[in-house]
Amino acid sequence: MAVPTNPTATTLVSEAIKKAGHSSPTSGQITRAEDFFMQEIKNDIHTLAKKPKFLHTTSILVLTEGKNRYANPTDYSSDMEMTLLSGTNDGTAQDGAVGSITLAATDSFIDSGIVGKEILITANTGAGSMSQVTAYDDTTKVATVTPDFTTTPDNTSTYSIIDAYDHLEQTPSFEFDRKVRNDTLLGRPTHFMPIGSANEGEFTLYPTPYTDDTSVYGIRLRYYANIMELDNTGTLMTKLYSTLRNIWIAGVKAKQLEDDMDNRQFAAKQEYNSALQAVIMREQYGMDLNGLVMSVSDYN
Repeated sequence: MAVPTNPTATTLVSEAIKKAGHSSPTSGQITRAEDFFMQEIKNDIHTLAKKPKFLHTTSILVLTEGKNRYANPTDYSSDMEMTLLSGTNDGTAQDGAVGSITLAATDSFIDSGIVGKEILITANTGAGSMSQVTAYDDTTKVATVTPDFTTTPDNTSTYSIIDAYDHLEQTPSFEFDRKVRNDTLLGRPTHFMPIGSANEGEFTLYPTPYTDDTSVYGIRLRYYANIMELDNTGTLMTKLYSTLRNIWIAGVKAKQLEDDMDNRQFAAKQEYNSALQAVIMREQYGMDLNGLVMSVSDYN
């Protein structure tokens, strides 16, 4: 049996409009549903849940020596956690592919010394891509990685083999300014201070990133994405089309019936709201109801 094709915004709204009674949705109906109904559903999700598990995501940032202020990821919403990435083995790749990279000829790694480590592309083609080594040929210097690099590296790409992961402590900027701060201090960052709003904010690192060798620091950010800011064709949004399929279809169906002034809209809205609430409850950390077993005694 063939694997089902992943849904897209167009296939989802087409199916929903058909369920609303339009056997052959027009291009105008599809465009309206994609441009307005889908955005309204995203807003419903954003309003009801700021921290659902399906919006927990990761971003990689390569730091610049001497620079301590960086913008939040464009889709950032809340709860940022940062890990400083560093390594003692750097180089320039000889070549690359989407799922592998050929390390510098001078690298002396053996299989047991590199498999399991992560490779961060630090500059030029693919900068900011990071993946884990799953196999290594110490003759050809080819390191196979999983998952694939976000951008295929080439012979201009510089890299760092990550050896250390250090948690950065989050500190309110006003408290840090009052007690600790020394803007002239250079070194290995230990703290970060969020500044501004989720959409237009930034963070400051302390000390200001600086190394006394050729190493380049990276940052791994874990945070909740703002669904309203997601690229409609990006990786996370594409995943949500599949995992939230019933929500998109139920929501667009209800909104199409409302647009048609069809009395079935009221039952459809109730169905949509119930499905949305169930997903939100299930996707909150500590609120997973899938394994919940209740008996009559629970009500006594």
